[in-house]
Amino acid sequence: MGQIEDAQQSAEYYDVLQQETDLTTGRGTLRTNGFIAVSAQDPDELERMVADIEQAAKQSSCESRRLWGQQSSSRGAALPPCRQV
Repeated sequence: MGQIEDAQQSAEYYDVLQQETDLTTGRGTLRTNGFIAVSAQDPDELERMVADIEQAAKQSSCESRRLWGQQSSSRGAALPPCRQV
């Protein structure tokens, strides 16, 4: 209609469209975080275990990020170590 749209307005518009799509497909705007601590006997085993967890997260449509050495600043409740089932 003769109006010039800037990049911020376009981004906001597409963000609203994405939120509507998420709501209609059953996903809300609530986000949750979970933390998984992984330990192993050696670096190779640790890498394999982390790769397995990352793969499972991808298959579950979850985003995963490695937090190297940031356990103390996670601000979450840490559960005691458990045995592998």
